[in-house]
Amino acid sequence: MPPPPLLKIDESNRSAHYYIEEAHECFFFHEYTARKGYGHSAGNQLVINLKKSVLLKGQPQYRHKVQAIGECASMLRTAFDKAAWLYKEATIAPLPPSKVPTHPEYDDRMAQIVRRACDARGADVRQLVMQAQSYEASHTRADGLRMKPHDLEAIYTLHADPPRDTVILIDDVLTTGAHFVAARNVIRAQYPEARVIGMFIARRVPSNPFEDFEAL
Repeated sequence: MPPPPLLKIDESNRSAHYYIEEAHECFFFHEYTARKGYGHSAGNQLVINLKKSVLLKGQPQYRHKVQAIGECASMLRTAFDKAAWLYKEATIAPLPPSKVPTHPEYDDRMAQIVRRACDARGADVRQLVMQAQSYEASHTRADGLRMKPHDLEAIYTLHADPPRDTVILIDDVLTTGAHFVAARNVIRAQYPEARVIGMFIARRVPSNPFEDFEAL
């Protein structure tokens, strides 16, 4: 089965992502519907498998996470190959996960995906945006509260080496857009001329259009 096309966040869907504005360049492959199961869509199945805990490593179900990482890398590679200038002219970077590398639940799934997608292409691939402390991921919080851009900006730092003029930030699911906006703000505060683009495995489609209201 061919990979899904890369679609753009625009006026038809931007309202589902609270912090994303017209000036933000964001793209996605799948749609993921909140609080629906594996069988709801291909996007749901992929995202749920991708987000399986690293604490399950060694158990039979962990193979689904490994397969999802490979599928996502293949999708990205196909998209990058159609815009091969990115390999030479862009810095391609995963957004950091909710846990720092020393945490037992640290999950480098996005870093794995980016490295595999760009393997042998000579791209500038690195963890451009890093964070100083762990926090509870929104999809595992009992209260459903989400980090806001200013919360994330306070703990984000940048790699010492400057990025190329275009930065591609890769993440699994676009929800409110807080992580992308925070990372973009931190990058452009130091490199104001940088073009920062977000690419997501899926965009979250709220099952309830008001589900983020209290969190914001």
